Amino acid sequence: MLTILDLIGRRKELFSEDILNYENELKKTISKLSFFVIGGVGSIGQAVTKEIFKRNPKILHVVDISENNMVELVRDIRSSYGYIDGEFKTFSLDIGSLEYEAFINSFGKYDYVLNLSALKHVRSEKDPFTLMRLIDTNIFNTKKTIQQSTKNRP
Repeated sequence: MLTILDLIGRRKELFSEDILNYENELKKTISKLSFFVIGGVGSIGQAVTKEIFKRNPKILHVVDISENNMVELVRDIRSSYGYIDGEFKTFSLDIGSLEYEAFINSFGKYDYVLNLSALKHVRSEKDPFTLMRLIDTNIFNTKKTIQQSTKNRP
C-alpha cells in the first residue's frame, strides 16, 4: 500500500524524531505560554491549533471567520484530546471587523500570535470581488496583525 511518505519520496517523517526527543521540553515550555491563532480552522490552522492544544498551553485563543468549522474543530479537539488545564477559547470573528478590534484591545497580550488566515483556493483572476477579499485578507489583515503584534509585543 502506498503511504504519504512514499508519495513525497521520504522514508521517515521530517520532524517526528525531534518532536519525540524534545516532547517533555516542548510541553514544559508551552504550558507556560499564551497563544493566539488567527485562521485556526483552515487546514494549517487546525493542525497548528491541535499541536499547541495537546501540549497544555496556559492560554490558547483561536479566531476564525467560519463559525461552523470552529464548532467542528472544538468537537475534534474535545474528542481527541479532552480538556487542558489552561484556557481554551474560540471566537468567530472577522479580523477586519470592529468586534475584532474590541477583542484584540481586550485580550491582546499574547506570547505568540500566529496569523494563519489566508484565501488560497480561489480563481481570483476571474472574479474581482473575490480578488478584493483575497487582497484584504492576505495582505491588509496580515499588515494589521503585524502592527497589533508590534504594539502588544508578543
